[in-house]
Amino acid sequence: MDYRLNEKISAWTLADLRQSVGWNRMEQELGNPKLQDFLTIACYDNSELIGYVSVVSNGVLDAYIQDLMVRPDYQNKGIGTELMNKVISHIKEKGIYMISVIYGEEGLKGFYERFGFYTMLCGQMETYKSK
Repeated sequence: MDYRLNEKISAWTLADLRQSVGWNRMEQELGNPKLQDFLTIACYDNSELIGYVSVVSNGVLDAYIQDLMVRPDYQNKGIGTELMNKVISHIKEKGIYMISVIYGEEGLKGFYERFGFYTMLCGQMETYKSK
């Protein structure tokens, strides 16, 4: 597996990965030039994108792990764990105070707890309408 930091990936390629994990494609939004991540790590098997994590941050106080995706046929092989280890290490090296993550399935709680995340009260509102 080849892990790459902050590599430019086409909106179409990211949309395909999103779709493979059951998420909406959001291809138009992913291609918006205003979209800027603090950090991305992509995982490739040969030239095929099979895993990806993105982080939004103000660079000082907070970092938010926004998307962690591993193609279903590559899940349970340690790729998500490696992506998390790399992203957490990078954020810590930058001296950022806090890392947050929101996950939508109760079954993922144990995965994130392994890295030291704990449950807090939070709220979220989705305003995206698929076209």
